[in-house]
Amino acid sequence: MKDTNSHNSSNISNKKKERIKSYLNKRSLLFKKFKKADTNKNADKELFFSLNKSKLPNIKQLKYVGQFLNKKERKIINICLVIIFISLGFLGIRFHVRYIKPMPAKGGSYTENLIGSPQFINPLYASINNVDSDIAKLVYSGLLKKDKDNQLTPDLAEKFEISEDEKVYTFYLRQNVEWHDKEKFSADDIMFTFDAINNREYKSPLKISFDGVNIERVDDYTIRLILIEPYAAFLELLTIGILPSHIWQQIPPASANLADVNVKPIGSGPYKFKSLSKDKSGNIRSYELELNKKYYFDNAYIENIIFKFAPNFMESINSLNEGRSEGIDFLPTELTEKVVGKNNYNFNYLQQPQYTAIFFNQSNLGDLSDKRIKQALAYAINKNEIIDSKPHEFAQTIEGPMLPMFTDYYKDDIKKYEHNLEQAQTLLNNAGWPVVEVKAPEPVENEEGEEVEAEEPAIEPGFWRKKGSKFLIINLTSVDQADNIQTAELIKTAWENLNIKVNLNIVSPDLIQSETIRPRNYQILLYGVILGDDPDQYPFWHSSQIGSNGLNLANYNNKSADELLEDGRITNNLEIRQEKYNKFQDIIANDLPAIFLYSQKYLYLNSNKIKGFDMQSVIIPSDRFNNITNWYIKTRKKIVW
Repeated sequence: MKDTNSHNSSNISNKKKERIKSYLNKRSLLFKKFKKADTNKNADKELFFSLNKSKLPNIKQLKYVGQFLNKKERKIINICLVIIFISLGFLGIRFHVRYIKPMPAKGGSYTENLIGSPQFINPLYASINNVDSDIAKLVYSGLLKKDKDNQLTPDLAEKFEISEDEKVYTFYLRQNVEWHDKEKFSADDIMFTFDAINNREYKSPLKISFDGVNIERVDDYTIRLILIEPYAAFLELLTIGILPSHIWQQIPPASANLADVNVKPIGSGPYKFKSLSKDKSGNIRSYELELNKKYYFDNAYIENIIFKFAPNFMESINSLNEGRSEGIDFLPTELTEKVVGKNNYNFNYLQQPQYTAIFFNQSNLGDLSDKRIKQALAYAINKNEIIDSKPHEFAQTIEGPMLPMFTDYYKDDIKKYEHNLEQAQTLLNNAGWPVVEVKAPEPVENEEGEEVEAEEPAIEPGFWRKKGSKFLIINLTSVDQADNIQTAELIKTAWENLNIKVNLNIVSPDLIQSETIRPRNYQILLYGVILGDDPDQYPFWHSSQIGSNGLNLANYNNKSADELLEDGRITNNLEIRQEKYNKFQDIIANDLPAIFLYSQKYLYLNSNKIKGFDMQSVIIPSDRFNNITNWYIKTRKKIVW
């Protein structure tokens, strides 16, 4: 048997011998050729190039380069290599920083504490309860929706048209929408929802907003809303969620509030119901939503939103501190110190259409009917001192009923009442209210010569303003809440510094509406007002809103102001509305039915793991979710050119 390995080894050895022999023959010939040369360097080079046709060295040959370089050349090469490597590193870092970006990725969950508990996660009733409104915001879709800047954009409606007389609104609906149970959305769902709102049996609080609005079905994906008269804020109403008719048609209106679908809703929004848990008493303690992967817009990034419920702020904060939740729907500023590990959270101070003012009840003014006294009271208040106090440190001072957040309509050059004690005193003196000293009564003797206490004076001893036999006494009413009480005390001190006697009346939050506001049982009221998402001031200052059912807290009545408010709300023309509302603001500043103090910001707290939240303002608390489809927790690297 032949030895294969020995045979192979012999062949390899023979090949090497032939290569060496060939090399030596070529070397010998080259040396003969260059024997007359000054050096053998050229012979070496010729030999090298004769053996390797390529002008460039291969990887194995590179290790011998140093043998052909002198010291200076090696140094230059080394410096060049260092520069090349530094440049490549710099370019790599620059490329990574400039072009490789962390991008939002799907995944993660977020748990938020809400004050209260869910009752009716149903657009017909959700506006009554903030918790219902929050959840309904994520589950349901409306014809229109708000973006991160609180501007209206199409939602279930792909587009819409408004007639020239501003009474007919035509909506063209999306045709790629599915309900969470995979049924198709159509105009029938819009028709059913508006019919339900107007049906007294459903007892929806939205009915009053849609009185006089007729709806017509044009085809499967077109509807028409017809108004009796133009209303500029009408589009703002159309963000309400739409109900699936194929489910709700099977439920009698009289028992709608008993339906299980009120707490396990079927909607078309970016999130859908997943599960809930109850305690032993049957109260819902936890509520989970999951991503709607069939959403007709881009899907949200966060997969699960979990809500937990607390009866008060302290329990909500405790849940946060114990790691059971990662956010709170609303946190009063004075309670921020109770939050542990503040660096783990985003404290989002959002503008809101809310202001606190001192309302003069025109029906119960007494001596305050003299405008000079009201002006003096306005000049006496240092608004900056109020907002520098802890509960209001993120508030903004205001001068009128139109807030700066309504940028198109806010008028900055109205008459202002800046802090000026000297001006306030002058006005009171000119109004005939000088300062007099009231001394403590001295004991008197009765007929038997015994000392007896004198009759109590109408006002305690001190320096007070008096006209004839009357002292200037005013009554200030407010609600029993920490921030209001602190503000009321500051106002009381400011006015008493003018030698005006102030009686402070603090009313329980449970009674403020029934016993104070509705019957207008006050002379001066310190109170916070929440406006809508439109600059329309009609509900708060039109004379038709005077009385127990209206929001005209000052019982203010001015025909010119009424006409401006009426004209401003029936047109969508920006220039006309600006003209009307500018004149209205001037009238209010001149008449002074209220002293406007500040607009308090809305504090929303959430975990700093949440990225993509870029809201600056909210109209109602649930608006914090306007851009929730842009929120994200997880990220991925991506080249972005």
